Amino acid sequence: MKLKAAIVLFFIMTGLVPGLRAQDWPILTDQLVLPAKKSSQKHYSEYEVGYIKVFVIDAKDEERFYIIDTRTGDKIYDYTEGEERAMHLKPRFYMAEGQDNPIIICMSLETTYSLGTYVFIVDDGKVYFPGFIEYGADNFNFSAIGLYAQFEQHGDWFLMFFQDDVKLIDYVTDDLLYGNQIEFKIERDKIIPIRK
Repeated sequence: MKLKAAIVLFFIMTGLVPGLRAQDWPILTDQLVLPAKKSSQKHYSEYEVGYIKVFVIDAKDEERFYIIDTRTGDKIYDYTEGEERAMHLKPRFYMAEGQDNPIIICMSLETTYSLGTYVFIVDDGKVYFPGFIEYGADNFNFSAIGLYAQFEQHGDWFLMFFQDDVKLIDYVTDDLLYGNQIEFKIERDKIIPIRK
């Protein structure tokens, strides 16, 4: 009897039993964070997410954001957008349920539509910038892909995946794909598209 129990435990731990996995990867979902403060005169919005505050500056001559670690009060990241055609930086925040570390920020670069999405990883007070994804959601107005994304954490990298039925457009090739046809491997220093 002990031998049978040991064999079953072995198969469960190694993940060889269908439907059972030894490791369930945490899923980070959109937190739907609204600005805690918004100042139209000073042209900024402030977001409070976990242990960070994100200030998005939306002035005519400046598009930038910076991140403050509320545990220390230190500014841990500052980003200025260099594209003159950009009018807005629109953030979405992703965390696993009940956790405030890591935090993923998808910052959509927008004019009247999303030109693509910057991805930032905030992990234990450090910020990593994997890169820019030149895709939009083809939902009549080319909105940000972050509206339809979730992240699965695999150690220090993440898998960005989408709702199956959402249509995504690759701005580089003009290919139109469904959400179940592409994922992105998000590492701390790069983004790798995975076509399925």
